Amino acid sequence: MMNARRRGFTLIELLVVIAIIGILAAMVFPVFARARESARKAVCLSNVKNISLAVNMYLADNGDTMPPDNFMPEVVEYFRAGPGGGTCGPIDWEGWDPAAGRAFSANPYLRIPVILDEYVKNRDVWSCPSAKAYSGASFIVPVQDFFMYFSTHEGEWGDALGYGPCTKAWPKGWGGEITDSCAQERVAVPAADQGGNPADKAFVQTVMTTNTDHPGLKLAAVQDPVNFVVCGDGGVDQDSGSIGVLAFPDICCAECGGVAPFAWDWGGAAAGITSCPDGSDCPECSSMHAINAWWSAQGYDREARKDSTRHLGGVNVGFMDGHASWFNSERLLAKYADKELTGVSEYCPAASQALYTEACGEPPVGMAFLY
Repeated sequence: MMNARRRGFTLIELLVVIAIIGILAAMVFPVFARARESARKAVCLSNVKNISLAVNMYLADNGDTMPPDNFMPEVVEYFRAGPGGGTCGPIDWEGWDPAAGRAFSANPYLRIPVILDEYVKNRDVWSCPSAKAYSGASFIVPVQDFFMYFSTHEGEWGDALGYGPCTKAWPKGWGGEITDSCAQERVAVPAADQGGNPADKAFVQTVMTTNTDHPGLKLAAVQDPVNFVVCGDGGVDQDSGSIGVLAFPDICCAECGGVAPFAWDWGGAAAGITSCPDGSDCPECSSMHAINAWWSAQGYDREARKDSTRHLGGVNVGFMDGHASWFNSERLLAKYADKELTGVSEYCPAASQALYTEACGEPPVGMAFLY
């Protein structure tokens, strides 16, 4: 008698099983991804709230006044001569004093995370787990007398070291393995357009503040602290509350993208971005450059906007009264357009058609706007 053969799966049956598994995976994986991002959003929101409360405590301890933009007039006068050469030479921008700007950048003790360090207690609150673009401690000054440091080392800090005070200085202890940028000839966290990776244990920042927009501001001058932004999800610029940075934190100067996406030569290697949001590769240009060009090329399509937000179509924002909330980015833009949101600014008049028309006349045909 012949032995009965053991019957296995046929090819058709295997293909059906594989197809079913694929369909189930396609249904389940997005749910897992959304759950993971919801958890990250909650962690980031807690961090942003802690920073908002720290700002609130700082105000209470300092006469209800926001941090100033410079403590030392003699530093402003020093930089008025354009020391150091290179990109720190004298320039003339209408409505802005470059000497004051460089004096602000050169003072390590005017960095908001440094000022608020005694209030937040844990520097990890400045980090968002979902961030793609980041900034952080760059030019590290090893001594408390930073003015003496820059004047003594004049000519040693230049393009090779991130422009010295043109790339904000930080105190010793914030750069990890970098304790003296001039001596070690290295910045701790390279700027986005410089590329490179952060030094070991260097302070990295992905939550921005709006301090440079209103230094020395009195609380009494703020009509509605509940809607006055002091911090939130941020990307490569951590000191300015641009509405584009706030709504779409991982894109450089989003409100200018519709005008000339290639006018902003800021790279994205340091941000860890290697492709455009649709997954396509852009080897012919820097990654941050490419992501900005891609986004504006979509005509500011709503789905493209959603892909460019940080947390499920929105961002976390902290306010002067100490509270923090998650906002859908479209809702945030609408609040800004309706003047319900204060404390934030714009980098250029390309954010809205009304602003562009007022500043530059009729926009080019087909030009897109943020709101």
